[in-house]
Amino acid sequence: MIRTDLKVNRPNKTKICRQGKHHYVYHTVSSVYRKEKQYVVEDRVCIGKMIDAEYMHPNDNYFQYYSPDGGEENETEFSDALQIATVVLLMKIMEDLGVGELLDDIHGHDANLIKDLVCYMIIQQSCVMQHYPEYAFRHIGFCEKVCDDTRISELFKKGIGLGKIEEFLFRWNQKQTEKTGIYISYDSTNMNTVAEGIEMAEFGHAKEDEGFPQVNLSYAVRQSDAQPLFYEMYPGSIIDNSQCFYMVERAKEYGYRDVGFILDRGYFSSGNIKYFDANGYGFVMMIKADSKIIEEHLRRAMLPLRMNNEYYIPEHGVYGLTVGGKLWEADEKKRYIHIFYDNIRGNEERNRFLDQIECKEKALEKKVDEKLRKEEELLSYKQYFKLKFDDHGYLKGFVRNQSKITERTDMLGFFVLVTSEKMSAEEALSIYRDRDSTEKIFCSLKASLEYDTYRVHSQQSLEGKTHVVFISSIVRNYLYRKLKECRGKDKKGFTVPAAISELEKVIAIKGGNGKYLRRYGLTSRQKKLLAPFDIDDKYLNKIIQQLK
Repeated sequence: MIRTDLKVNRPNKTKICRQGKHHYVYHTVSSVYRKEKQYVVEDRVCIGKMIDAEYMHPNDNYFQYYSPDGGEENETEFSDALQIATVVLLMKIMEDLGVGELLDDIHGHDANLIKDLVCYMIIQQSCVMQHYPEYAFRHIGFCEKVCDDTRISELFKKGIGLGKIEEFLFRWNQKQTEKTGIYISYDSTNMNTVAEGIEMAEFGHAKEDEGFPQVNLSYAVRQSDAQPLFYEMYPGSIIDNSQCFYMVERAKEYGYRDVGFILDRGYFSSGNIKYFDANGYGFVMMIKADSKIIEEHLRRAMLPLRMNNEYYIPEHGVYGLTVGGKLWEADEKKRYIHIFYDNIRGNEERNRFLDQIECKEKALEKKVDEKLRKEEELLSYKQYFKLKFDDHGYLKGFVRNQSKITERTDMLGFFVLVTSEKMSAEEALSIYRDRDSTEKIFCSLKASLEYDTYRVHSQQSLEGKTHVVFISSIVRNYLYRKLKECRGKDKKGFTVPAAISELEKVIAIKGGNGKYLRRYGLTSRQKKLLAPFDIDDKYLNKIIQQLK
């Protein structure tokens, strides 16, 4: 593909071939002298198209033979009309958070490209690097020239590295002033990949696409403002329960003390709870309602929660009560078990479950007629059906296991939280439901940054790209929160996508003297969007004056 956004000198010793009205440039890959025919046969590849007698537009082949930094390429000129306001806003956020300073200290000359990639990911809502040059051509940025996707690939693979990533995470957490008395929400997601060069890609308990290897990604987020604090990547075969130990070690390393972790049921185990105790951390944790550990407590609570209105929690629309006790016989501490009943969800789940039983029953009827099914092929039906087999081991009949079905339907609508500290059921549920901040971060990664596919082919590139995505999530979360604080009744106009769409209309035009100047001032809407970040006309004009 010809890169019309780039302009370079035609390399020496290349050849020009005319095709119709256009002149194409060819690089000689190899040449062989044929003695029998007494002439040289050349293997050539097209590397671009001529603009005039001196300059050319390169294509993707050009970068295989001529380094962008090797002196053959001129600095790319930017568009004469640059979109400025959104980038200035994101620059200001990075400055206010201290992210820009950290990147400068840690990444040196690569810091500017990382900052530009952060802006690109948020503005374009994409992690597809092939489209970055087109974006950079139209926007102001930190870099003095447009970098191509080859340069970005080199950054991810060689320019970042684990040492710099760990230094950033450590220093970023050192900047956080709230280190005690807070809640940290911790959760994980996974993404599938078939790239052979990613060492962490292993088969595990995937939430989707179970037939593919996966890499796990976990985030620790401050509960009060959904600020991403740190992240971890680990092989897809490692379950959440096992990773909890390493999360605690990171929290200790970063100086978090006397904090509580909010975790879903995938992290529940006696080992993890003991480790929280040993390190002075509290927890609010979901536990499976059918767990043997709380079976007796749940049985006692079922009838009161269904029949007694005094347990109703209006704020959450559920019934809840709290009991104290040990989770296992050798437990050394008193825990607080909060049992909840959601009658609306219970009825919906009950109807879905009974519909599933009905479908399974019809499927079993067909299997009886087939007279070909053996016991080992019907294991998924044995939980809720009593199966009968003939002397040859083939299915000949079945009946519903009504006691098991009733046992299951009785549990529907109930859920359980366990806390290390004494609190009411209402308090525990309020804390836990606020943990959706982590889920929103993952939704933002996949929907708003398009990081639902890695699009890299090596472990080093994966580490580097995920690092930039993490920084993007920090900046975007801050943008989201500040807009949310001032949206008032205009909820649609103060979303992140709506704000970006409006601010992208602010353009600076290059004048006849070669300097950029805005065509018009800010609209009232644009002023409202920029005001929470202390950005006005004067601030924008100051940035524009620095453009070359």
